[in-house]
Amino acid sequence: MQQQYDIGKRLREVMAERGVTISQLAEMTDVSEDTIKAIRSGKTKSPGIQLMISIADALGCTMDGFLHRRSLTDEELYLLQKYRTLNIHGKRMVMLMADSEDHMQKKLPSADAYCAKTRRIPCISSTHTLASNSDYSTHATEFIEIPADYFPNADYCLRLTTNMLHPIYIKDDIIAVEQNFPHFGDIALFLNENGVEMIRKYTEKDGSPYLEAVSRCDRSLYLTSDIICLGTILGIVRLEDTRKPPIT
Repeated sequence: MQQQYDIGKRLREVMAERGVTISQLAEMTDVSEDTIKAIRSGKTKSPGIQLMISIADALGCTMDGFLHRRSLTDEELYLLQKYRTLNIHGKRMVMLMADSEDHMQKKLPSADAYCAKTRRIPCISSTHTLASNSDYSTHATEFIEIPADYFPNADYCLRLTTNMLHPIYIKDDIIAVEQNFPHFGDIALFLNENGVEMIRKYTEKDGSPYLEAVSRCDRSLYLTSDIICLGTILGIVRLEDTRKPPIT
């Protein structure tokens, strides 16, 4: 016998995901609170289709989405609730971080691809001494092992010791860097005259090299002789990426 779909449970889930109270939903749908309570509790097991379409529309989803979309996890629900408390600036910051992380994830090797070989790569925690000496290996504070096909062009990794690059990167992120001058449009790592790390997109403006801000928190500026390029950023190194060999 086919199990009956629990509309009351699903309604409670969707309302919780969207932070909508019974009184708010009643006002949005012009339906009494008692009717909504009866559906939520399961007392009304088969509400009319037009009523459910009205409720789904008020909650911002189609009937198909209401009936079949998976529920949010506790972590997703927590993030959604926190997001709703932010002002416009805070919401823009969250979207910027999400877009940046999504962009970097797409650059990573496929999780299904397995590479048995690994390589050791120097990882430094400060770019200050690196700026005056191109031999990055002498400044390595540690060596990390990564799959051989994981950013194969990377010359070294940099473990960030500051949140100055937030929200693109945060403290303790490890970024893979190819020690070359960026091509037009590349995201690269620079060191300004004060020894502060900067992440900028290399472009041109008025015929001169220009470092375009990639975060709303940063400012764009021209590339001058007192700014040192430390290399092109390839992406974030995920040490927790434990890709397993295929089952044979």
